[in-house]
Amino acid sequence: MRRNVQLPSLLWPACLAAGIFAGVPAIATPVAQQTAVRSEATAIDPRGDYVESKGARIWYASIGKGKPVVLLHGGLTSSRSWDAQVPALLASSHRVILIDSRGHGRSTMGPLPLRYDLLAADVLAVLDHLHLAKPALIGWSDGAIVALLVAMRAPQRLGAIYAFGANMDKASVRPNAGDAPILATVAPRLVADYAARSPEPSGLGRLQQAVRAMQARQEDIRPVQLRRIRTRVTIAGSEEDEFILPAHFRALANAIPSAQLELFPAAGHFLPWQNPALFNRALLTFLDGARPARSRRAPLRR
Repeated sequence: MRRNVQLPSLLWPACLAAGIFAGVPAIATPVAQQTAVRSEATAIDPRGDYVESKGARIWYASIGKGKPVVLLHGGLTSSRSWDAQVPALLASSHRVILIDSRGHGRSTMGPLPLRYDLLAADVLAVLDHLHLAKPALIGWSDGAIVALLVAMRAPQRLGAIYAFGANMDKASVRPNAGDAPILATVAPRLVADYAARSPEPSGLGRLQQAVRAMQARQEDIRPVQLRRIRTRVTIAGSEEDEFILPAHFRALANAIPSAQLELFPAAGHFLPWQNPALFNRALLTFLDGARPARSRRAPLRR
């Protein structure tokens, strides 16, 4: 991928499209200037199963018992993104459902062009297959976009949504997002995860192109559309998100009648990896039905 991307784009995968997978060495940020991404994760890699959805095989796994929580990862990653969250959810008596998005992780791409509404349809296919009643959807980045689209499409199916790091219009992306030093840090992790899990291990370039095309053709979601969401929602974001302007999180929360806003000062787009304890506390508070703190102050691990 190239840094000089001309197409407007959505979310942090667009920023990855600006420079990561053309080859990690192409990102020449000195190591001393990079922001480390650390996680006290316990590897969660269940065997799982597949659901057929519109020409693709969508991988999912269901772990534990209790109130269902569906975890939706960001673009160019996989359900392994949630390794630091799954143990906390299980310890709090939740049933955790992991999904690898179409073309990501263990899921196949299928013949159709990648679209956000297609990813939302895949999530609904998993919910149907598992006969889940009113699950909570937890989305990060692209997964947060998908969670909100599911809520717009089938609000009666969901119990609650926690959307972290979502954006619904192209103007919300920072102009210099593709130059964020953290991209060089996360690149090796994403490359290794894809190679280890994908049924198409040589298809990373195809996925890169598909994500870029999906972002280019995605239409902005207008506030009037967001008002259709009636599910209990928390719009969460970081004040120092490397890719999305924080004002957009406020605008999203204001556009959804049922939404609360939760902002993390001194945190970035990869908060679930950088400070999982802080993120997990916020997540569990939300799942318990409490109102968000709106502002949670804690340092990131650097």
